[in-house]
Amino acid sequence: MTSADTRFNRVLAAAALSNVGDGIRMVALPLLAAATTRDAFAVSALTAVAFLPWFLFGLPIGALVDRSRPERFMVWANTARTLVLAALTVALLADLRSMALLYVLAFLLGIGEAAYDNAAQSLVPRVVPDEKLEKANSALITAERVGQDLAGPALGGVLFALSPALPFGLNAVAMALGLLLLARLRSTPPAPVAAASEGNVVRTVVTDAVAGMRWLWQASYVRTIVLAGTALTFFTMAWEATLVLLARGPMGVSETGYGVMLAVGAIGGVAGALVTPALVRRFDRRTLQIAAIGVTAALDLALAAFPTPALAALAWGGTGAAFAVWNVLSVSLRQRLVPAGLLGRVNSANRTFSMAAVPLGAVTGGAVADAFGLRAPLWLAAGALTVLTVAYAVLTRTGPAQDPSPDSEPDKVADRQ
Repeated sequence: MTSADTRFNRVLAAAALSNVGDGIRMVALPLLAAATTRDAFAVSALTAVAFLPWFLFGLPIGALVDRSRPERFMVWANTARTLVLAALTVALLADLRSMALLYVLAFLLGIGEAAYDNAAQSLVPRVVPDEKLEKANSALITAERVGQDLAGPALGGVLFALSPALPFGLNAVAMALGLLLLARLRSTPPAPVAAASEGNVVRTVVTDAVAGMRWLWQASYVRTIVLAGTALTFFTMAWEATLVLLARGPMGVSETGYGVMLAVGAIGGVAGALVTPALVRRFDRRTLQIAAIGVTAALDLALAAFPTPALAALAWGGTGAAFAVWNVLSVSLRQRLVPAGLLGRVNSANRTFSMAAVPLGAVTGGAVADAFGLRAPLWLAAGALTVLTVAYAVLTRTGPAQDPSPDSEPDKVADRQ
């Protein structure tokens, strides 16, 4: 086994532990909130608070990651999350709980997750050879889907029923074990960047973040990938957010049946991530990206025309698989095309856009369903994604040749604007 393989295996094992812990917490934290208050808005606000750090700190975190070694941020993030989760476990054992406490903890954990996820994507190309990027990202996304969508949620509900403190304690242990795996990891040194002036760290980070966004705006190919992924998320969320109403209403799906549909979607995501490396060996990456969008559009159209439980399960699972293929390919392309000194900021921009697309798409889908019926979001998504399929094929046909040079430094890019 090579040194690169050993380093990546550490990253993968830490990611698996982190994602199982995240999956446990994603179920246990809402359950804890529901046991603390019956105010629906207060409970729903907990999710918003958890996502808020991406909007507030995503780009600055990316700028900081670009100025250091990504593994250091992963270690710091896991250390902080371990301490926060341990504190919550102790508080629950002492029967101390309040929504204010949960909001603070969710916000702090959100900051840690933003730092960890950004740094992890920036670290991969430093420990994995170029030709193995799809395989590496496939393994990481598979670990994410299994941990957050399958194993973690199943454990979270069972553990919470035994003791409200148990899932958070186990989450803390998982983070601590991940921390041990990453503690001695060393990647290649970061590209040199201008040192921050003493007393002007905030201004320097803001300047770096702006420089990263400017580079992304210049880089037409990478910009197209990021915006296409954002649109794919937005229009998919438009119908997924209201699917429960369509399933439980006109389709007559039972509560158990709806749970099975969600499980099929998770399995589809795992399957899509697993097969992507094999698909890359047989097909052109751009063709696979176009196919991923096109398949999603076709499934949306089929479900809009024939809303049956079987087709809904197929659409949910197929969409999960298509998203996984798209994510593996788009992450790998960003890692190849974005200069190492800018990758953290571009990853942050991509994640910030996609995070914004989730609630905006859901709200849009709800408004469309209220105005035109429960199948209307599916018709909207099918039409929009068909257009996106064609647009992406046209906009990417010339490849990334016109993008800024991969050797461009952040400060030089900023100076050219």
